[in-house]
Amino acid sequence: MIRGKNVLLRALEKEDLAFLHELHNSQETMNYFFEEPYETYRELEDLFEKHIHNQTERRFVIEERSTSKPVGVLSLIEIDEINRRCEIDIIIENSHQGKGYGKQGFVLGVKYAFDILNLYKVYLLLAPSNFRGMKIYEYIGFTHECRLRNEYYINGEYVDVVRMCIFDYEWRQARLRLQNDIGFSNDSLKGEVLKQEKQEELIVT
Repeated sequence: MIRGKNVLLRALEKEDLAFLHELHNSQETMNYFFEEPYETYRELEDLFEKHIHNQTERRFVIEERSTSKPVGVLSLIEIDEINRRCEIDIIIENSHQGKGYGKQGFVLGVKYAFDILNLYKVYLLLAPSNFRGMKIYEYIGFTHECRLRNEYYINGEYVDVVRMCIFDYEWRQARLRLQNDIGFSNDSLKGEVLKQEKQEELIVT
């Protein structure tokens, strides 16, 4: 569990699948995403069982601290331990957008990627029209890397995506400013570090 000022990140559990299913089937919430929604709850269950032990991804629920209710999900995917990079994405339920939960949850996810997984680079993909998200990512420290032309086929047409990234040395420069803003502390990661070390021991043995 990783705590921020108003939200926390915790591991995605099977009990969270109903919330995840609702998110992925909300056109309003998924407006800026490139994924197809899950058609059935059973399909989502199958995907959860298939990926639960996949070491190339980490799935988190973003939880509102005051109510302990889920408000979104955050994923670190395509984790490449050799080249030390991953992709990050986030979905905030529509009724909780505009409250700063997305920014806080996203920063906690980036912190996890660099401080626990010891990655060198974190990148994201977003629609060129997602100006609101772009401003948030730039504030966190992400910079524009490239524009991928006709990358996804959505609603009968090909669309471009913007790729942004941040490196570990850029994160170190940004973290003090973000720590004051988001309210995380190094103490909030101690348990996650121990948990990660324990998992690695189990994998080795």
